[in-house]
Amino acid sequence: QTDARLVAEEEGKRLEELHREEERDRREQLEKAHLRGSYALKKVRLAQDRERLLKELEQMQSMDRLRRRQLVAQMPPQLFVPAYKRLEIKEDWQRELEFAFEDMYSEDRKIQGDLILHFEPQPLPSPSERSQDNEL
Repeated sequence: QTDARLVAEEEGKRLEELHREEERDRREQLEKAHLRGSYALKKVRLAQDRERLLKELEQMQSMDRLRRRQLVAQMPPQLFVPAYKRLEIKEDWQRELEFAFEDMYSEDRKIQGDLILHFEPQPLPSPSERSQDNEL
């Protein structure tokens, strides 16, 4: 009889331990399911945040492009001309000014041909005047 009682106690303990293990396994499964759910929720939120940030970035990019276009439209067109072309334009302008001056000068004097050949040489200033210039 004592053996049966001991066996029953041991069986009770074994069943209780088995019940505890089942309860622990069920809690672990619930905890794992909760972790998976929170991880999935966090992943979804991150994806939504990423999409929202990408949309904001696209809007900011388009606004920046528009602002840059407006700035470029306000810039003078000479900024976009290469340096060699600006030099050519400057030389052409200088040449046109020289021709205009020669035409204006030659109209009064009725000079034809190269203007340089018609200039009269002027005497150099005396050395005393030069020394005064240096002193000044």
